[in-house]
Amino acid sequence: MADLPTRWGGGLAPQPRLIWAVGIGAGLIALATVSPLLAFVAVVYHTGLVIIAARDLALLPGRQGYRVRRVMPEPFSLGEPEEVTVVIENRAAAGLMARVADHAPDLLRPSPREVGGRFDATGVLRAAYRTRSPKRGAYVFDAVDLQVWRRDGWWRRQIRLPDREDAAVFPNVVAIRRIQLTLRRGLRAMAGMRRARPPGASTAFAGLREYVRGDDVRRVSWTATARRDRPVVVEVEAERGQQVIIALDCGRLMTAPAGDLDKLDHAVNAALMLAWVAQAFGDRVGLMTFDDRVTDFIKPERGPAQLRRITEALYAIQPEFVEPDFGHAMTHLALRVGRRSMVVLLTDVQDPEASRELVAHALRLAARHLVLVVAMSDPAVLTARDDPIDTTSRAYEWAAAEEFVSSRRESFELLRRGGVLGLDVVAGKLSPTLVERYLELKERALL
Repeated sequence: MADLPTRWGGGLAPQPRLIWAVGIGAGLIALATVSPLLAFVAVVYHTGLVIIAARDLALLPGRQGYRVRRVMPEPFSLGEPEEVTVVIENRAAAGLMARVADHAPDLLRPSPREVGGRFDATGVLRAAYRTRSPKRGAYVFDAVDLQVWRRDGWWRRQIRLPDREDAAVFPNVVAIRRIQLTLRRGLRAMAGMRRARPPGASTAFAGLREYVRGDDVRRVSWTATARRDRPVVVEVEAERGQQVIIALDCGRLMTAPAGDLDKLDHAVNAALMLAWVAQAFGDRVGLMTFDDRVTDFIKPERGPAQLRRITEALYAIQPEFVEPDFGHAMTHLALRVGRRSMVVLLTDVQDPEASRELVAHALRLAARHLVLVVAMSDPAVLTARDDPIDTTSRAYEWAAAEEFVSSRRESFELLRRGGVLGLDVVAGKLSPTLVERYLELKERALL
């Protein structure tokens, strides 16, 4: 908290009651010129005030003996509200009132800036505040400022406790943990569902179950039927072990803000969640990042080590203010990935003319792979289109927003006609919507 070091130095600060007492003493000194009796009263008053203030100061523990530590997420998650707790210990401070100001990085948006509290009977103080991390990267926490005082005291002691600590903001790992339970429930629920299989889709044996009206009679297992003495059918599911390639555009258009994060950071969070979900479903996952060139390529693999590689790559990427070269990126991907895969392209889509290169190369790639083009809508643009029109300026604003949305819709229609799947979603809902679309495609055995 950059402004705190100049406001809270070390040393002592008077409590308001001491300031008032000194003011009254000054008044007595002024009146002492009128009467010798008032001069005697002033001397007695100031003597007593000095004794009381000195006693109060002696009851406050000195600078030594304080221990400080932070309890915070490791790592922080991009865009996620999280809590940091500062723990200060000093047995001599038991029962004292306190105020804590942590020198947290401003970019983590710490709130509140100062936290009040009280040392418990064992001399432990816990002060918690919230953060919200809008940017990936490395950050440094500096010292902790502490003020302590007695409830009815006259002084505040101000202490700076050194506690320099490094922290990192990664793609949203909290959302991954949050979805784990949902996914487990989803896996169990999907196990008993019948799956439609389009011609040519590969399937795998999933188990046996009793026949119900509407089942394909070609799926009846006559051996199991004879053994159980009732109709039994073979249940199949989409074959596991397929490939998902996440292609992430890091070019100029992805630097645009969309809510609390920019579009690239929304895409980073969605890419990590999709990678984790695909791994949970047994698919191999790879990652390609590009702008006007391919900046990184991680070949599709399974396992925790692969997720770590993808997470580290997503943590490190930065946008470049250049136009993305979709031709180079899609050609690179086609040369590196021979097996049919699901290619999820996280990018931005504009009008058909501006998106001509994207559309052309996505259609070419779709001849061999299942291509899903994912773009994010800016919440501000949708608000401008949907809000009531009550002024002339609002009418112009609405027209511009509607034209922009319509032109994006035309680009997605061109993709759809060429066999490319599209997903246009509000940026803040990108991660869960993308996962739902992946699960839908998996359920329909289109992968």
